[in-house]
Order: sequence, then C-alpha cells, then structure tokens
Amino acid sequence: MTSPVLTRAIPFTLGCNQLINWGISFYMPGTLARALAADTGWSSPEIYSGLTLAMLVMAALSPLVAHLLALIGGQRTVMIGTLLIATSCVAMAYCQSLVGWYLAWAVTGIGMRLSLYDALFAALVNLYGQQARRTISRVTLAGGLASVVFWPLGEALLTLMSWREALLVYALFGLLSAALTRSLPNQTLPAVSKHQPTAPVGVKTRRNGWLYAAFIALITFVSNGTSTHLPEFIASVGLPVAIGMLWGIGQTGARFLEVVAGNGLTPLRLALVTALAMPVCFLLGLSSSFYLWSAAGFVLGYGAINGLVTIVKATLPLQLFAPEEYAKRTGVLLIPAQLMAAASPLAYAWLNRISGTIGAMWVSWGLTLVIAGLAVMLWMGQRETKKPPEGSEGFI
Repeated sequence: MTSPVLTRAIPFTLGCNQLINWGISFYMPGTLARALAADTGWSSPEIYSGLTLAMLVMAALSPLVAHLLALIGGQRTVMIGTLLIATSCVAMAYCQSLVGWYLAWAVTGIGMRLSLYDALFAALVNLYGQQARRTISRVTLAGGLASVVFWPLGEALLTLMSWREALLVYALFGLLSAALTRSLPNQTLPAVSKHQPTAPVGVKTRRNGWLYAAFIALITFVSNGTSTHLPEFIASVGLPVAIGMLWGIGQTGARFLEVVAGNGLTPLRLALVTALAMPVCFLLGLSSSFYLWSAAGFVLGYGAINGLVTIVKATLPLQLFAPEEYAKRTGVLLIPAQLMAAASPLAYAWLNRISGTIGAMWVSWGLTLVIAGLAVMLWMGQRETKKPPEGSEGFI
C-alpha cells in the first residue's frame, strides 16, 4: 500500500489538535475544579474521580482501537474522539448531579482513547511506518504545552464567566481541534482474513512485549503520581508554587532537543538514557532537604524526563516490533499503563499522607531502579542480535 505524502503542515496541525484535546480533557479539572466545588458542593475527590473513571474507560477500550483504525481510518477515528470530548464538555456544563458528571466523563474517556497521543500515533505509524517517528516527536512539542496554555486560559475564563460557560468555550475549542484533524490523510488498513496463517510467536518478541508493558506501566505510575502532587512537594520545601513552571520548561526543552538529535538517537537509546536518569533525578529531589536549589533542579529535570517518556512510549515499539503491528500491539501492551495512570494519583495521595512527600519520593526512587533495570534488559536483549524480532507477526 502506497503511503500518502507527509506534508510539513501535519506535525503543526496535529500538534495543535493534541494541545487542545489534552487541555479540554485531562488538564480541565486542574483549573475548573475549585469553582465547580464552590458552586455544586461536590468534594475534590468526587470531582477528580471523573477523570479516574475516564482513564479506566480508556483502558477498557484500548484493545478495540486498532480494529477501529483499520475499519474507518486514523483521521475519522481521531476526529470522532475529539468531537466526543467536545460533546462531553457541553454535557458537563449542563449536568446537575454527580451521576451526570460521571456519565459525561465516561464519554470523555472514550473520546480521549480515540483522539489522544496513543491513537494518533498509531494512525501515523499505520500511514507512514518508520517515517512517522520524527512526526511523532514534533507533535509532542506542541502537545506538551497543553497545561502551559490551558491552565492560565481556564483561570482567565473564570474571571469573566462561570465554570459552566467556560466548559462551553472549551467545547468550541474542541470543534476547532476536530477541524484540524482534516490535515491527516484517512487511509484504512486491509482486512486480515481469519483463515490467514500467522507466524509462530517468537520467544524474543514475547519477552520484548512483556518488558515494554512493564517498563511503560511503571514509568506511567511514577510520572503521573509525581506530576499530580508536584505542588505539594514544592510547597513542602518552602518554594513558591510558581517554580512548577520549570516542569513545563523541562518537558518542552527535552522534546525539542530530541527532535534536534535526529535519527542518531534511536528509541532504544532514548529509553535507556531516560530510565537511567530517573533515579539520579529523584536523588536530587531527596537532597532538597539539605539544598534548596536541588528541589528546583528536580522539578526541571523530571519535567524533562516526563517529556521524553511520551516519546519513548510512542516510538519504542517501532524498534521492538514490526510497524504494521504497531496499533494492535500498543492497544494491548498499554493497558497496564492506562490502569496505572488511573491509580497513581490516589496511590500517591495515600503515600503522601502516611509518609510525607519525602517518603513518597523514596518509594519513587526505588521504583525508578526497577525501571532502569527493565530498560537495561531491553537494551541487552536487542544487542544480542540485530535481525528483526523473531515471529513479529504473531505476538498478540
């Protein structure tokens, strides 16, 4: 099948699509929750449980996304997901009960799984194969600015209107985001016959699959938990919350450097460097009790690591598995990571309560040692042979 032309406009328009989609879904409660609680009387855990529900819905739908991409194409899948997020914003604006709030978030979860990074990147790989890697990196540059743009935007909207009206404005942004997906070519994949023989599953392929799933799941748990409770850490060491801006600077800066590095920095090398940097970065955070500057260094450094994790998650399967199996493999292998994403905010809230922010950071440091070990195992496994993964057609 001939790949469509990869135009220069695609990374920009899809990057803006991701910036908006993340801003009106995942980052939306960060600015509107306080006003929503004051108006409705709902508690913060009740409000944020909607986002947790959305993540659980994402995990449940994950195996089906590859089939949808093959059936209707990437552009239509991402556009439908974006429109579902916009629709859920309207539903939230008019809901009067927690039941309605949770139903709207369930719809948001469907939209997020169809339109955020994982589905979009699978669509790009379906279209362009290995060539999609640089486009994926460029899309994350804009997408990583979602919190930087939408947190201040949400605060500004609340000075002019109610939270319900702000959600209607978010829905309009969703319509704009859906229009941006028209730059993505829509190409379905050929159907696979049920009677078509598949190659036997290779030991190396199976091993890579489980290592990748565990590696990304643990990274997601630590990254989501750390970022969710970052303001608590900053306050605990006596720094102004505004220092949290270093997180966004580190995240975008690291992604920019990855783009500049080009093809010399393979996904596996990037995964290894990122994983080995994580325990060092948390040691920097643990030393903040003695050196105040190290707390700022931790925020900047882990922001950079968090920015690279998104690229690692998206591009590493291109080196471990066959590109034509990307959507199918990631649809299954990312389920543990999506469950960890749902669990991590509550888990870290519990850790912070029983052991304090520094105690939670010690737990994170221990997990980063496991993450580094998994990265080394992936690296060593790939270095054993440079031939394509054995039995790459039949892992899942």
